Amino acid sequence: MLWAILASAGAVLDAGYYALAKRFLEPLPDEVLASAAFLANAVLLLCISLIRGIPEVSPSLIQPVLVTGTLNIIAAALVFFTLRRTDLSLAVPIITFTLVFLAGTSYLVLGEVPTTAGAAGILLIIAGAFCIQVSPGRPGPSHLWDRPRWKGIATMLGVAFLYSLSLPFDKAVVLASDTVFGSALVNLLIGGVFGLVALARGRWKRAAPRTAVAAGLALGLMLVGETIAINTAYTLQIVPYVIAVKRLSILFSVLIGGFVFREGGILYRVIGALVMIAGVALIVLTTATGPILS
Repeated sequence: MLWAILASAGAVLDAGYYALAKRFLEPLPDEVLASAAFLANAVLLLCISLIRGIPEVSPSLIQPVLVTGTLNIIAAALVFFTLRRTDLSLAVPIITFTLVFLAGTSYLVLGEVPTTAGAAGILLIIAGAFCIQVSPGRPGPSHLWDRPRWKGIATMLGVAFLYSLSLPFDKAVVLASDTVFGSALVNLLIGGVFGLVALARGRWKRAAPRTAVAAGLALGLMLVGETIAINTAYTLQIVPYVIAVKRLSILFSVLIGGFVFREGGILYRVIGALVMIAGVALIVLTTATGPILS
């Protein structure tokens, strides 16, 4: 069960990453924070690779690096946009819809139909998402569709969809290199693109250098720990299982949102997160296993 321990550690670090990102978005522009975080992560991972020794790299590494790098550039931009405007405990749980989208793409591409339990899991994820959106003192569903709330939900649904597309390529990066080096290249690409965008838009002039460095190191360390934990878990278990355990991060994010950021409606959001996690468990328990390194 080492893979489950590693995936759980990844969940804690993932929640910490989103919480720190929301905190540092107050003093820093989105592009600067993203560039600092991903470049710091890339440098730290490359240092680890140099210490361990650069692995033999497969020629097949380039394609998945470019594909997942591009998808994650878009996803990171959407995440930072949403976190700046939406409660942490409302935004992060929506990423759980990654598993719903994975079920949909499996049907469209492979003709795979979810089992009855799997379909029930999807419905639980959707029900949990609605529960999280409930606000005390505002009965009825009408408030769910006010424009700012819906924009945040729609944006994070887009992120979940992008993650569902990038996950197979993330594992392909690991298989074509190792648990560290390939991910360093991906993060170097992401951080470099955000850095160029920030430079072109004059964002660096608005950022205090010390704050940017501190934010980059803090987020970079979180991402390094998460990357190593999750990538190692990928080598021990199939992707859906690893991602399902990693999605425990939504509960941690809800708790952080309530107790650190003092966001309202914490009871409804904890209940909703638990319902979504139950849905994830149903999907995972009915997912057919396959080769670990395929």
